[in-house]
Amino acid sequence: MTNRLILPTPEKSVGNTIRNSLIQQIMQNGSFIIPEIAAATGYSLTTVAKYVSEMLAEGFITEIDRVCLHTKGRKTVRYGIRPETCPCFMGVDMRAFELNIGLMDFVGRPIRIEHHTDFRLDNTRKSLDTVCHHILDFANSLDGIAPERIAGVNINVPGRVNSRSGTSATTFHFEETVDTPLTDILSERLGMRIFIENDTKAMAYGAYVSGFKQQYKNLLYVNIGWGLGLGIIIDGKLCHGKDGYSGEFGHIHMYNNNILCHCGKTGCIETEVSGRAIQRKLIERIQSGDASLLAPKVRAGETITTSDIIDAVEREDPLCIELIMQTGSELGHHIAGLINLFNPEIIVIGGNLAQAEACYFLQPIELAVRKYSLKLMSQNVPIVTHPSGSDAAVLGACLIARSRVSESETAGIPA
Repeated sequence: MTNRLILPTPEKSVGNTIRNSLIQQIMQNGSFIIPEIAAATGYSLTTVAKYVSEMLAEGFITEIDRVCLHTKGRKTVRYGIRPETCPCFMGVDMRAFELNIGLMDFVGRPIRIEHHTDFRLDNTRKSLDTVCHHILDFANSLDGIAPERIAGVNINVPGRVNSRSGTSATTFHFEETVDTPLTDILSERLGMRIFIENDTKAMAYGAYVSGFKQQYKNLLYVNIGWGLGLGIIIDGKLCHGKDGYSGEFGHIHMYNNNILCHCGKTGCIETEVSGRAIQRKLIERIQSGDASLLAPKVRAGETITTSDIIDAVEREDPLCIELIMQTGSELGHHIAGLINLFNPEIIVIGGNLAQAEACYFLQPIELAVRKYSLKLMSQNVPIVTHPSGSDAAVLGACLIARSRVSESETAGIPA
């Protein structure tokens, strides 16, 4: 079975309408019964059953269960797709100190996730080569899954990303290839269908689809790791903005600290509220004589990562606890402004720093939010950390790949 046969089709006909509806049901729920498709499409049970029988005979779908919808009568057949032939979707998440690669099946179940903690993300061709090497190794080492079954790959890219044009304005943006979309470069090198998305947007989309979609339609996802980003879900849709650059929360000017941000400006929120900011403050405090479990690494000139800081907090390092709590309080202050501006239903905190114990990070955020936001707008807004933890971004990338492939097939864009 080819990927195109199992994915949605752009042509308008009774058969394709029914087919696309059942595929969406499988993607969202893992399976379907004929009455669900009839209700979604408006066609009769008999008409739907005809096309389901055709797809069953052709091997596109299979019977997976029989369920009782009523106390009397025959059991209703529940259908799904054949797991051994359905397309899969790969997600790649690049972070400052980690590269994560994952594979997800058609219904959204993770198949495999691989972590490379020795990775260092730099805006160099060498770093790009490393990413491509790991992706190819991953694709060629999958047990029982041929690379041809990977229908699409989404790569999370930090910074300004235009996912529609496939271009990155900050990461892997080289002078000699400035006129070529990054997706074209990667597709040629990897031999796969490539999409790119801003890392925070991918995390927000993944969190929404996998955990919050049933309950909320308006969600703000705050990604705090080495940097600070914002994913915005409005009326159930991921907000990109005109050029795809929405959510640059960390680069709002808020401090007169004269600290140069990596974006080239001074005083950005990210200069005080991020893993990068905690690292800077930690080094300054240790060099000034403060004690810390990380002091030996600092004095030896070793790189301090967010994982090092979280680990020190778990080991009850007073200085790291102080800096984490201070960061949480500052972040809560700024989130209060977001609540006043967007009036969301829920705030989700993700990223590496969200893994810190709630009493040191989440609670200071909540206290500051209640202090600085309008009570009418914040009193019923839960603030939670993303339960997927460190895998949130790579799972979101897989879901983005699935969504993009489905959208492009429906729009008639060639694979």
